[in-house]
Amino acid sequence: MNHTAQYAILAALLVAGTATFAADNKSGGVEKHTITLKSGRVMEDAVILDKKPNGVTFGNKEGCTFVPYSDMPADAQKYFNYDPVKSARYEKKIDDQKKANKKAQEAQKAKEEKQKAEQDKRNKDRRISQQQQKVRKLELELEEAKKKLDKAENTVSEDRSALVSTLNNNSRVSVDTPWGVGRIRTSSNNSAVRNKLMKEVDTMSVKRDNLAQDVIDLQLKLEAAQKTLNTLLENSK
Repeated sequence: MNHTAQYAILAALLVAGTATFAADNKSGGVEKHTITLKSGRVMEDAVILDKKPNGVTFGNKEGCTFVPYSDMPADAQKYFNYDPVKSARYEKKIDDQKKANKKAQEAQKAKEEKQKAEQDKRNKDRRISQQQQKVRKLELELEEAKKKLDKAENTVSEDRSALVSTLNNNSRVSVDTPWGVGRIRTSSNNSAVRNKLMKEVDTMSVKRDNLAQDVIDLQLKLEAAQKTLNTLLENSK
């Protein structure tokens, strides 16, 4: 073998030993590659899963990896027909789409926040309206309860006056009670009216006390309801 042939064989061996990309023979119809990336990572038995203008997605035993052409050696770039112009145009398209998506997401978020704020205001207004109605209802109930209490107080006072009058055995007294109206004469042996009046005073006194408690309870409820209303109004500002 002459020297020229020896140098040719040696050069071929050196090139093969320093190759950064190699396409193996197809195994089972699948083409596998071995590629050394510019980062120094070596991917063996890599199968092409997808190819885009800006890079290739490989799959091997380590998983799936997208490799941009900019991280590939020159021979790999040439093998995949890398076109910097097409790659830049494609990446700009992707970047523009990401910006458009982000803008759309921000617009949607702003819309949802506005809708939520409007709904919150409607809910607050509804709660205020309901609380105002509750306050008004309690005011009317308290007003009615006070009228009933005043009436009961007057009845008890009148019955007590009539009862005191019966202590004068020969006096004539006016009796105005649920069980009768008219003027009667009382005497030492006429205790029926006195007993009825005493019973009436006791009954009406209990009723008067219950009505007084109702007034107190309603006043407390009204104060609490008004306090809640004031809080709602303050928070709605």
